[in-house]
Amino acid sequence: MDDQTLFLTHKEDVFRYCLHMLRNRTDAEDICQEVFVKAMLADRSKVEHMKAWLMRIAANECHSLMRRRTNGNQKEKKAFTIQLPLRASQSVENEYERAETADEFGNLLNKLKPKVREAMLLYYMADLSTTETAEALNVPVGTAKSRINRGLKMLKKLYDKTPNSHEKGSDDHVSNY
Repeated sequence: MDDQTLFLTHKEDVFRYCLHMLRNRTDAEDICQEVFVKAMLADRSKVEHMKAWLMRIAANECHSLMRRRTNGNQKEKKAFTIQLPLRASQSVENEYERAETADEFGNLLNKLKPKVREAMLLYYMADLSTTETAEALNVPVGTAKSRINRGLKMLKKLYDKTPNSHEKGSDDHVSNY
């Protein structure tokens, strides 16, 4: 498969996956571009499942960005806390909560543990098979299936528990992982 065909065939799925993982359109576009640059520079001759391989690159890039952001945010919060009174740091939290906008499903999905959420996104949003999902996650097929199944059960439980009353800023995370 040539570079242009690779890009045209998989760009939407990779972008959608990145968007759901990062919850930011600009970041998703940047990471999507990085994924295809890496894919085009790599030797693809031995790649069996192209889409799963691309999604693995996307997952790695998203994780790297989130890790860098988390480390940066922790340093920023620490500096903020040292320099400002307690009341100011609480307003930063309030601003963050107000800035967080997502649809109801996105909010429910965000309450899942990252490994479960990632499996759900690859399987349902990127439309990978369970085998391809397992390959993208670098886990056995049984593990991918159990994460998808666990995610469905958790989403149903969360939805049944609070169908229309998802408050912003809620830090309730399902801990059945």
